[in-house]
Amino acid sequence: MTQSVHRPVAHARETEIIGQKVIDFLAKNRLELTPRNFELIFDVLLGRDKTLREAFLGLPKPVSQGSLSMLAHRFFPERPLIAALRNSSDETLGALEGFLRALEAGTISVVEAREGEYDSLAALEEQVRQCIAALQALSQQATPAPQDLAAQDHLTAQLSFGLPGYGALEERLEAFCREGMPEDGLSLMLCHVDGLEPLSRSGLGKVGDYMKNTLARFTHRLIDKTDTAYWTAPDELSLLVGASSETYLAQLSEKIARVVTDAETVARRSIPSMPKLVCHFGCARTHRPVLAAQLYGAARQSLQRAELTESLVPVFAEVSVDAATMRRYEALYGRRAR
Repeated sequence: MTQSVHRPVAHARETEIIGQKVIDFLAKNRLELTPRNFELIFDVLLGRDKTLREAFLGLPKPVSQGSLSMLAHRFFPERPLIAALRNSSDETLGALEGFLRALEAGTISVVEAREGEYDSLAALEEQVRQCIAALQALSQQATPAPQDLAAQDHLTAQLSFGLPGYGALEERLEAFCREGMPEDGLSLMLCHVDGLEPLSRSGLGKVGDYMKNTLARFTHRLIDKTDTAYWTAPDELSLLVGASSETYLAQLSEKIARVVTDAETVARRSIPSMPKLVCHFGCARTHRPVLAAQLYGAARQSLQRAELTESLVPVFAEVSVDAATMRRYEALYGRRAR
């Protein structure tokens, strides 16, 4: 009877002692007293998870907030409500930014200019901007900016090699419609580097920059001089290739995946705990002029199928021109698509 009464008391006392040690450790190392930091150090001191304890003991000293964040990201699952909030805000933010681009480009316009309609469109644009600003603030609250981990500086010593975005892809496709399609057809291949985008949230922003710079530099060496590459998302490389051979495109995807693997190996020498990166590919092919949205949409669906099936080789889709598309190109360029 006495033992059953004293066990909970002893357990509570042990918890209190460990909790005080956690607070002392965070204060000594000038780390923030946040629920996530407390939970991580408490579990380390509790010692039940030997893998976690060994990983913690292997961190550079003195322990930094960036190191703790990386360790928490590795061992603790995402809080479901916070993850859902971040995902929904990111999706809404992406949709609003796309809508704003359409407004700015004039894709959405007033067909018949009546009094006050242009003012209404300008007011709508301002409201969209305000919504974007509010969502960005919400996303930052859900995902606080991490502190960069050490041992990354030498990875970014090279010159930056940036790539244009989706707007440049649209312009390139419009140029093909004016000047004529390649004889071997045209393909848009998307490469999603799974694990690349979260690096910036884990204190590894410089590693992410290194990976993107390396991938961009080597991609230009792998593709033909007439082919082009773009970043259509933070972790999505797009290649517009004047070819439609499945064999050629599969070989190209294999070379790109190898570049990512080699760059990851180099980065892992400095940051052993960095997440694993995996490439998936989706490709859309056409022999006729099509809208950029059609070609990209088909490639995106192929990419999603590749990810769902965990395919390491590209998933292909064919895109054919329809009557509405041909009428649009005839109006834009004064001739019918050949």
